[in-house]
Amino acid sequence: MKTVLLVSYIFPPAGGAGVQRALKFVKYLGGFGWRPVVLTPDRPSVPVLDPSLARDLPPGQVVRRLPSCEPPAPAEASTSGEARGAGLSTRLKALASGLLFPDRHVLWLPTALYGAIMAARRYQADAVLVTGPPFSAFVLGWAVARWHGLPLVLDFRDDWSGFFSKGFAAKGGGRLWQMLVRRLEGLLVGAASRVIGNTPEMTEGLRRRHGGPAAKYVWIPNGYDLEDFAVLKDAPAGPPPRDGRPLKLLYTGTVFQSHPLDDLWAAFALLSPAQRRGYAVEIVGRVVPGQVVDPGLEGLNVRVLPYEPHHQVIRRMAGADVLVLTLAGLPGLELMVPAKLFEYLAVRRPVLGILPRGAASQIVEATNAGAVVQPGQPSDLAGLLAGWLRDPPAPLAAPPGAFDRRVLAGQLARALDQALAAAGQRD
Repeated sequence: MKTVLLVSYIFPPAGGAGVQRALKFVKYLGGFGWRPVVLTPDRPSVPVLDPSLARDLPPGQVVRRLPSCEPPAPAEASTSGEARGAGLSTRLKALASGLLFPDRHVLWLPTALYGAIMAARRYQADAVLVTGPPFSAFVLGWAVARWHGLPLVLDFRDDWSGFFSKGFAAKGGGRLWQMLVRRLEGLLVGAASRVIGNTPEMTEGLRRRHGGPAAKYVWIPNGYDLEDFAVLKDAPAGPPPRDGRPLKLLYTGTVFQSHPLDDLWAAFALLSPAQRRGYAVEIVGRVVPGQVVDPGLEGLNVRVLPYEPHHQVIRRMAGADVLVLTLAGLPGLELMVPAKLFEYLAVRRPVLGILPRGAASQIVEATNAGAVVQPGQPSDLAGLLAGWLRDPPAPLAAPPGAFDRRVLAGQLARALDQALAAAGQRD
């Protein structure tokens, strides 16, 4: 059994969409000849926690929680979407945090480096795998790989220099910041044996930006874990019969700059109050300041709930008539696929995709998973919603097996094998 040191800043008990990829790799890699040893902060600065996710960890899984001197995650909006009042001290801390390069989580590196180097030695690591964001974790993984002469594999869950150059602010930081991010990304990609992107478009974009052999760049998408849906084994096969009840739309996850609900509200505003009474909208998750989660439209019933454990959200998905997926019409977002799309497919509920033409819309259309309307087209979306009141969309067929998390872990194992073989050839 070979050993991979997996650096993942976001790991249980941290919650949210970003944790699923690393967690499922850890859950299934052992079946493909690789033992993962996880490195993560002892006090991650994250907005949500979900301790229930730890049930996915294999028996005896090694998780080294390395010390961090980071401050807690910045305060965010309540579920009403209203920003909380912030004092001068809070604003100054936020300003100072915004100056940290490449992101505020770089404060974890100085206290984690020694423990990471020792962990690679203690567990006789054969390779180092780092998943980001936060992309400062790439620097930690690079340092450990370089110290021990191990192959480095970088896993891009999001497009770093192409979009999220400063935290999760689109094209944030200005030209100088973006130039520095591009150079750092190039240095790290150049040092890596394998570079993984979670969409074909993102993977190809990395290859075009930084060069090198095509075999170095590997596409491994996000996916679904069939075991997560065992909680539905005693549940009805679909949402309850309507019998005159409103058609239920469900949005799960974070509402923020790149995943807004503005187009949905603009479409509902074009419907009559009577038509709006035919819908109920439920939002479950986190809301960042400035995002509207209840437009206050006459006749429209909107229910906003805070972040919930993953298994509870899956139950909510199963009880919905339509699952909402959004991406803003910002340049670069067409390369990305929200991870929840694959769980939407697995729960077999039709998808309402408010998406730019790109990677996510292609999956929705290729799998016949629902309807796609481009951002900024409220009249088209309103027409779709009005039509669904007369003829609601039907549940989906079984999801494509290519997106099964167990299958994807096998693809990662092959990439690790290739990285190890390439390192041996260089030696």
